[in-house]
Amino acid sequence: MTKEYYKTLNMPEARHRYWHIPKAERDFFPDAHIEFKIEFDGRTYSLKVNHKEDIMTGKLYERYHFLEGDRIIIKKKKDGHYQMTAPDTRLYPAN
Repeated sequence: MTKEYYKTLNMPEARHRYWHIPKAERDFFPDAHIEFKIEFDGRTYSLKVNHKEDIMTGKLYERYHFLEGDRIIIKKKKDGHYQMTAPDTRLYPAN
C-alpha cells in the first residue's frame, strides 16, 4: 500500500528552502538526522529531517523554482522508497 503526504508551501518554506513537517504527520518520514532517498524529476536526492522537524530542500531547487502556494505530493511505498511530484512548480526561466 502506498501512503501519501500532501503539503502546500508557505512563503518562508518556499523562500528559505525547507519544508516544516507538522507533528501529526511526522511519522511519515524517518527519524531526525536519518537520510532518506526521494525521487523527483527523474533524479534521486538524499534528504533528512533536522531537529526542528524541517526537511532542508535546497538540492531540489537546482532546476525548479518552488513558490508560495505550490503543492508537493510525496508517496511512500512499502519498501520505504519516496517519490515526489510538484504539479504547480515550474523550471527556472532560461537565461
